[in-house]
Amino acid sequence: MTAVRRRLGLLLVAPGTAYLVLAFCSVVLLLVTYSVRTEQTSTLFAAFDLGTWRGALADGYLWSTVGTTLRLGLLVTLICVLIAYPLAWCIRTLRRNWQIAVMLFVIFSPILVSVVVRSYGWAMLLRTGGPLGGVFDDWLYHEPGVVLALVHVELPFAFFPILAAVRAVPAELGEAAADLGAEAARRFWRVQCPLTMPGLLSGAQLTFTLTISAFATPALLGGGRVTVLAQSIYQDIQQLQWPRAAVQAVVLLVLTLIVLAAFTLAGRLIPGSRRPS
Repeated sequence: MTAVRRRLGLLLVAPGTAYLVLAFCSVVLLLVTYSVRTEQTSTLFAAFDLGTWRGALADGYLWSTVGTTLRLGLLVTLICVLIAYPLAWCIRTLRRNWQIAVMLFVIFSPILVSVVVRSYGWAMLLRTGGPLGGVFDDWLYHEPGVVLALVHVELPFAFFPILAAVRAVPAELGEAAADLGAEAARRFWRVQCPLTMPGLLSGAQLTFTLTISAFATPALLGGGRVTVLAQSIYQDIQQLQWPRAAVQAVVLLVLTLIVLAAFTLAGRLIPGSRRPS
């Protein structure tokens, strides 16, 4: 019966998995193909040439854009985790269902609105003469304004994996540690916090990956002064620089894979963060 269920489960997930793998491999193959040519054409077949890679990697603008992308990713991820982690513990302490429902709706509600609308909203708030324009002077069209808006956009993606991990920690563990004489801080750092590491790493991983590939928010809040890789790719496509756009897309893909590998490695090295097998 178990074998039958296993085969049925594999049969059910096979179409979706095959579609995702085929789509991903096709896109990656197409990007690599476009990146190893110099002709500014969208045709699939052209002479093999690494000139575009040599030119792009020697270009200081590309590395500056990569630096800005990574800096924004790290800052937004750090701020989102610092907000989401204590907030998840706070919600766990709530006892009334309506209080939990209200808090979850407030945190989830930004996802219900288009990211373009949210970014325009932040631009209106931070503009000169806007409600926050006097408080956060010069934040609009600079990195602080982009970070502020990205934190609002990405916070739910950091919060919900952390909340799931926090709610999965049995309350009895804290009570048992207290019976053994551990004070509150020791109970948290030695017992409860390590058990939430998988959720924290998943939230950070998801937030960082989404931030470094964000386009609309940096474009609207950066105003051309803050350029990330996604914007640079779009600008090259507009100018029909297909090979250079493909090179930058491959660089962004490699950065994303490195981040995924780093978080996976961290999940194995941090004590208590291993997921149960």
